[in-house]
Amino acid sequence: MNPGTVERPDRCQSGAYELRHLGPPRPARTASVRRLRAALIDALGADCHLCGLYPGAMVDHDHQTGRVRGLLCAFCNRVLEECPHVTDCPKADYLLVPPAAGLNLIYPAGQQWRPRESTRQRVIEQLGFDPYEGLHPPA
Repeated sequence: MNPGTVERPDRCQSGAYELRHLGPPRPARTASVRRLRAALIDALGADCHLCGLYPGAMVDHDHQTGRVRGLLCAFCNRVLEECPHVTDCPKADYLLVPPAAGLNLIYPAGQQWRPRESTRQRVIEQLGFDPYEGLHPPA
């Protein structure tokens, strides 16, 4: 899908970052997530693995499989899965080929956050199909 064909209110906010994300990230609540963050920083760097502009604050992972995708700043973490594009967009490319895929890291099972179904439903309604169907291997 060409990003230019998506209506302006539905476009992702690539590049629209705010200054509040410049501060250093807070430490993760658990030791296991702190270890994941340290492994990601050692292998891929401390900046956001999507925008590269701000410090990576959140360990991003696939909410269905638990596989770690990368380290994201607070803004990218908040808006990543709201992207309506399938290809030709940094967010879509990040989801399809995560930077941390080769590290084979798994997010701790007891700490998995589940996305709101309404976000996925909105994307399906906009596109007319489910772009995430078949992308995740069965758990």
